[in-house]
Amino acid sequence: MQSLSLLLLATSALAVDHHAVVLLYHHVSEQTPASTSVTPVVLERHLEYLAQQGFTVWPLGRVMKALSKTEAIPEKTVVISFDDAYLSVYTEAFPRFQQRGWPFTLFVSTEAIDNGYKNYLNWDQIRELAAAGVEIGNHSHSHAHLVRRQVNESTEQWQQRVMADIHRASARLEKEIGITTNLFAYPYGEYSPDLKNIVGTLGYLGIAQQSGAIGVDSDLLAVPRFPMATGYSDMKRFATSVNALPLPVRSVIVDKPGTMDDRINQLQLTLAEGSYDIKQLACYSASGEVVPLKSNDDLSLRITLNLAKVGSAGRNKINCTAPAKGEKGVYYWYSYQWLMKKADGRWYEE
Repeated sequence: MQSLSLLLLATSALAVDHHAVVLLYHHVSEQTPASTSVTPVVLERHLEYLAQQGFTVWPLGRVMKALSKTEAIPEKTVVISFDDAYLSVYTEAFPRFQQRGWPFTLFVSTEAIDNGYKNYLNWDQIRELAAAGVEIGNHSHSHAHLVRRQVNESTEQWQQRVMADIHRASARLEKEIGITTNLFAYPYGEYSPDLKNIVGTLGYLGIAQQSGAIGVDSDLLAVPRFPMATGYSDMKRFATSVNALPLPVRSVIVDKPGTMDDRINQLQLTLAEGSYDIKQLACYSASGEVVPLKSNDDLSLRITLNLAKVGSAGRNKINCTAPAKGEKGVYYWYSYQWLMKKADGRWYEE
């Protein structure tokens, strides 16, 4: 595998910026669920596009360190991450990355590895990946819905259970492959303000699943990633994703009435100025519905989204995009996710 240090030194001559795009994959297979899979052919096309278009590929930890210190990142930098540690990452993805000398980031749920679940990596394979320069992150031990409290579980008991789960995964990674990490990917991409607080208190950066580019204004406890899976991995969407820029959202104010279903009535975003066309800013629900929005001041940099009729029981999100000035096909992007229970207070089924 090409030396990672040489690869990173080579970026010093490139134009630099303060943003990057993170991609999320799970399976690389034709035999696994389409909702969490790309085929080997599709992955190859994605990687070939990055190579032909002159993208720089960095591990996630390096990008996050640069952002936290406001250090320069090469233009057109992308991070490629895989969740859950499926076997196809080793058999299909790893050889392709080795061939190109590119790093990637693997988030491991340690219980599945300990129990030898079918179609998952084993510890020897993970050690081989780590030795070859693959960055390993924490994806919890149990891969449970960590935001959910168990029946009759107090807030303190829930906090202790979640912390124990994350600590157990950390301990297994340290024992088996000798690494510590400050990268934590939320199982199912689910998080809440309380869970984010736990993750931050434990010293982790929180890695989410809603779409968007990352920049200096990004919430480092809800880092966006563009999910890649069948139906959402064609080359047009891929090109749009990897060329995305972070919409500079400086503050987010959430109006929650506190009802049992956790519905949001409105979301207020304060934007910084940038090279985007604010007049063409548009926001959409996950189902593609246009979300009503209005400007709150003369500069049009405070935007209120009306979400009273948006969302249902499950994981919900809105995507806000604005075209870049003078760059056809390039969009500034911001996503917000929230979870909603059923009207009777029960959690949704998967």
